[in-house]
Amino acid sequence: MLEDYILKVILIVGIILSILSIGGNIVVGFPLSINIKWIILTIMCIVTFLLVKRKRLKESVKLIFFVFIIVCFIPFGWIDSGGSSNNTIAYVFILLIGITYLFDSWKRSILIFLLISMFTGLHILEYIRPDILKVYATQSQFLDRLLQIPLTLYAAYWLIKKFAIAYNYEKEKQEEYSKKLEDANRKLNSYATYDDLTGLYNRRIFDDNLNMLIDNNQGNDIEKAYIALIDVDHFKQINDTYGHLVGDEILSSFAKLAKEEIHLPNLLARWGGDEFSLLYYGNSDEVIGKLELLQTYIDKVGRLKDIKATMSIGVTDIRYDDTVKDLLRRVDEALYETKAKGRNGITTDFKNNARGV
Repeated sequence: MLEDYILKVILIVGIILSILSIGGNIVVGFPLSINIKWIILTIMCIVTFLLVKRKRLKESVKLIFFVFIIVCFIPFGWIDSGGSSNNTIAYVFILLIGITYLFDSWKRSILIFLLISMFTGLHILEYIRPDILKVYATQSQFLDRLLQIPLTLYAAYWLIKKFAIAYNYEKEKQEEYSKKLEDANRKLNSYATYDDLTGLYNRRIFDDNLNMLIDNNQGNDIEKAYIALIDVDHFKQINDTYGHLVGDEILSSFAKLAKEEIHLPNLLARWGGDEFSLLYYGNSDEVIGKLELLQTYIDKVGRLKDIKATMSIGVTDIRYDDTVKDLLRRVDEALYETKAKGRNGITTDFKNNARGV
């Protein structure tokens, strides 16, 4: 988890910074007592590091650690290191980063308020009671800053760098998840829109478009439209004789040719099994011409497999105040009339003009 990783980084930074500060203080020549706060910080970081591994204690230990740093470590370090002449502001900045990321809601607000209040209060205390601060030689303070400033700056850089690495890692994962989600949504949309075998629109899309057309037809003059049902003749016999794979190839090959000819707003869909449905806008000669062309396509596909493949078709026009039920009844009757006549033909049921082709 990203928060656990960042907390561990902060604790490691605290341990390293304490060790380097202790070493630096010894080199500069500060009294050994000035290292007490760094020793305490090291112990607190190690204890916290060990305790946060227990999930049950993690949140409480994390909160206690930061409260300790704000309430105990910073005031003690401020007074022990000479007040505003030390580098407390750098550590406050590091704490501010950690609190902002590791806490939320009321915990974050309280800790930030406590940190700012403590820092402000220490400045006021130094102004009112400068006598309580320890005083060190100017040269020692200079050498201390010379050591502490690079250390704290590098520590802040390392911490922010870890934040950036962790953020970029999470961002990449999020982008990867988003891409997978987009791909999944695209596939779901494809499954919901297209027939898997033929790549034509599925029956749901056809029904939606038909219902929309019928709804708009109520009380309005609409563009002339037609619906056709198309059935591959003796398709079960083809499957039984040549196998379902051959049957599937005939349907998919036919659909590939048909898609090149039927364009939106006209809509060709797989109705189910070996049946197709066509919603066509135009005049009666145009729709008959398209249906005859589809018959040549199924014949062509069958010849490539040395199979006789034909189609029975029923077609009707969509009329004023038609319901979906009325329309499907008429086109279904036209299709069955074609089959009754011996199949491989087109039966039309146009207003005032019913004929076979």
